[in-house]
Amino acid sequence: MTISLPAPVDLTPEDLPRIRDLLETVWFSVVPGKTLQHLDEEIDLRHARGIPRPDGPLPGEPAAAAPLLGLYSAFDLGLSVPAAGGGLIRVPMDGLTMVSVHPDARRKGVLRRMMTDHLHRVHERGEAALAGLHASEPAIYGRFGYGHASAEAKLTIGRGTTLAAPEALTARADEIRTHVTDLDTEAALAAVHRTHLACADVTLGTVTRPGSTEQSWFAFRDHPKARAGKEPNRVMFARRGEELTGYAVFRRESRWDDGQPAGEVSVAELAAADHASLLALARRLVDMDLTGRTVFWSRPTDDPLAWWAGGPRPAGMRVFDALWLRLVDVPRALSERGYAAGAPLDLVVQVEDEVCPWNAGRWRLQVDGDGSAQAGPTDTEPDLVTPVAALGAAYLGGRTLLAQVPTLGVQERTPGAVAALSRAMRADREPVPAIGF
Repeated sequence: MTISLPAPVDLTPEDLPRIRDLLETVWFSVVPGKTLQHLDEEIDLRHARGIPRPDGPLPGEPAAAAPLLGLYSAFDLGLSVPAAGGGLIRVPMDGLTMVSVHPDARRKGVLRRMMTDHLHRVHERGEAALAGLHASEPAIYGRFGYGHASAEAKLTIGRGTTLAAPEALTARADEIRTHVTDLDTEAALAAVHRTHLACADVTLGTVTRPGSTEQSWFAFRDHPKARAGKEPNRVMFARRGEELTGYAVFRRESRWDDGQPAGEVSVAELAAADHASLLALARRLVDMDLTGRTVFWSRPTDDPLAWWAGGPRPAGMRVFDALWLRLVDVPRALSERGYAAGAPLDLVVQVEDEVCPWNAGRWRLQVDGDGSAQAGPTDTEPDLVTPVAALGAAYLGGRTLLAQVPTLGVQERTPGAVAALSRAMRADREPVPAIGF
């Protein structure tokens, strides 16, 4: 039931205690050693908004500021998408995060109020035509216009597994040098960020961190009290000569089974500018002393690493949803990415969008022979009708628009229109899953 709610308000450093209390109440996960200063470094208060509870303390509550009913924040991120003429281009993406609703406020319209507030503010700022998120529960965000745009594979590979790559690739990997160092240093974090951006230039679907978080990205923060016997985060770099060509952020956990080493290597983030660097990193990660297996998180579903290890079954592949994308400005978003070259298009797309009404309507999409596009409003009869979520799902080129006909209700008005746009948006490779944010 929807109730009368206060308008969302900007959150400030003075609200950090209330932010922490709500996050710990909603996620019931407390990180030992994490302070309000850490939280202040991890949240971008420029984009943090909350809905305050309008009344005072309730029975049993301390006589302090009433708790927040909900909050959200966001990061200014980048996203590598198909470019005209081949290759990739990086476009701005607003990364929604920390979406939290107090247990006492569930089913009362708090989430819808916050989601609408967020998307309208992104549109008003005009800094990004796209919004993205990771869904804690995948059934939630489709109703706000987000489409599932990339998938994440988890690979579990036993120690000593032979990674069988073509001979020429193996020879190039032999030329790559690797080294391991602690992640939690200014020099290491700067090198990771530099390599992260370089790899994103050639890796479809990569979500890039802003430079302002180079030294403070929350996923890399190491709280010693929370490690529970695991080692600190480390990073393995790949280099060709003096040039860094890849990196892997990992940590190991010591285990023994009947006197035999059975430790686990957990690889949280792995990026490479080329296949030789990926192979060189992977060969070391699956053959570390005193370990029994290596778990690779956030890998693309067509990852060559899985096939070097023998295929999905030997690699223990499990697949999850990764990035959910939402077009906040439909004509701009459709114009920013590239399309398949050699197949010009001129069609009218009617978009259905209840949350962002400025998107609802008919848009003429014209794609040139080189794959560049422009989109603008039109009164012409549509060639296809689509919910905005279907465009988000197909935007990276991993999920086809044609597949959204039975799943999200894309409707064809001109025969062949859906297939033509679907082929134009399809990428040659599956997008990588997004980094956590």
